[in-house]
Amino acid sequence: MERAIRELAEGHFDLLVIGGGINGLVIAWEASLRGLHVALVEREDFGAKTSSASLKIVHGGLRYLQHLDLRRMRESIRERSTLLHVAPHLVYPLPFLVPTYGHLLKGPELMAAAVIANEIISLDRNQFLRDPARRLPCGRIFIPRAECRGLVPGLPEKGLNGGVLFYDAQMYSAERLNMAFALSAAEQGAVLVNYAEVTGFERQGGRITAAVVRDAINGGEFGIPADVYVNATGPWSDIVLGLLESRPPPRVVRRSKGIQIVAPPLTRGTAVALPSRHRDPAALFSRGTRHYFITPWRGVSLIGTTDTVYEGDPDHFRITRDDIREFVTEVGQILPSAKLDPDSIPFAFGGLRPITEKNIEAATTTARKYEINDHRKDPDRGNLITVIGVKYTTCRLLAEKVINLVFRKMNRRGPLSRTARTPLVGGEIDDWQRFVSDMEERWAGRLPSGAIRHMAHCYGTRAREVAGLAQENGDLAQLVPGSDEVIAAQVVHAVRAESAVRLADVVMRRTDLGSKGHPGRAALEFTARLMARELGWSDARLRHEIADTERLFVFTPG
Repeated sequence: MERAIRELAEGHFDLLVIGGGINGLVIAWEASLRGLHVALVEREDFGAKTSSASLKIVHGGLRYLQHLDLRRMRESIRERSTLLHVAPHLVYPLPFLVPTYGHLLKGPELMAAAVIANEIISLDRNQFLRDPARRLPCGRIFIPRAECRGLVPGLPEKGLNGGVLFYDAQMYSAERLNMAFALSAAEQGAVLVNYAEVTGFERQGGRITAAVVRDAINGGEFGIPADVYVNATGPWSDIVLGLLESRPPPRVVRRSKGIQIVAPPLTRGTAVALPSRHRDPAALFSRGTRHYFITPWRGVSLIGTTDTVYEGDPDHFRITRDDIREFVTEVGQILPSAKLDPDSIPFAFGGLRPITEKNIEAATTTARKYEINDHRKDPDRGNLITVIGVKYTTCRLLAEKVINLVFRKMNRRGPLSRTARTPLVGGEIDDWQRFVSDMEERWAGRLPSGAIRHMAHCYGTRAREVAGLAQENGDLAQLVPGSDEVIAAQVVHAVRAESAVRLADVVMRRTDLGSKGHPGRAALEFTARLMARELGWSDARLRHEIADTERLFVFTPG
């Protein structure tokens, strides 16, 4: 996938998607797979904002039982299975422990009933999953107290009388899942360009005739004509709408700030849900509070998610030391044995999420449902759709509904969606364990052992392309300094085949060098030199890229 700026500037498209987060990328994939000529522009890098702030859980919607929202629960179960099917290298089952204390609403009786209901409602969850490694096992309605403490050492003992276990799914890398959708759309003919910002619109006769786009890499502005436009900028959607007129847009998006922290391993292979101090006022059968999740992820624990109203300019979003201190203090109250120290947290990541109007004053602020707003009755933007997504799990279903609407707006009868059964690029894997074994057997002795399985996860069947670069040039088979997973060939591949143009693109999103914290100065310099050789950077540009990337690991005061 090249950064095809000329093709973007010279084309006329059926659909232009504005916003290259997870929802925009899946919409582009859905549209291209159904025969539309589609372009997508993202003002920064693909998935650089909210989509990179995920706790990496693909939820089946068990919590919707509290709201008796069985329709959305069924949607989530079905879409979770879809992601396990189309991206088996990037999504896999994850066991979840919910410890129980006392009885009634907080006790084992209610949670056992919830697990039983979940089993009944999700009986068909493995219907299309042929690979045993991607099938979700049955839950357990009673986990003895001692076993709970074995799974989560240091679990508070007072009142603990056991727990229940159910299964959801987890992403190996949210960033690589974003890229898989982008690459899949590009293979179907979509034109996707990062660092291309929409700065305005041209209009005529109640319709948008072109979006004005500024190329942040090479400079210059140009118009992109399209028949239909989708605003998929999430927390920035009202700002994009504001480009259409001088008066404020009819709906101003309120935003919630959510952060996650990286911590030492706190569980033994299972995620755990622990109560926070925040209540869920919309729940019909509430256990008292919302939960924080502590999830095992590739040798560390991820803890999240906070949920507080954010009032400022979304472009000024930052994670502060106070954010981390407050979060760590609350986690310490829930799980004192963790003994977390704010100054020793290696990394925290977060982003902004939309708030629906009815939740603005609620303790749980984040919107629960995606929104599709057709502007057909609005003057000067009748061919615009604004989309607000809320989670990874249902991103494909949201895209299907959006493209159904696009075809209606074009007065065309489109083909049926195929994304639920079409593997993503790299996802053509029927047996995960056999695939990994084959990779390890083929590349043993030629690539570092830790890198082979990691590459299988990141690229799936396309890992052979990256390994091929290392075979052609032995220098590219070496590990990036400080990493036991990432090899130099991944950096070169990111530049040549995945539209990476800045150091942070590679460190934070094409590879996992920075996913658990600062990878070390040597890793940044090594990676920057590889990119400089590919992109022709000057020494000054190289130093600038390193400095910009290092700032991502510094939390602001306050």
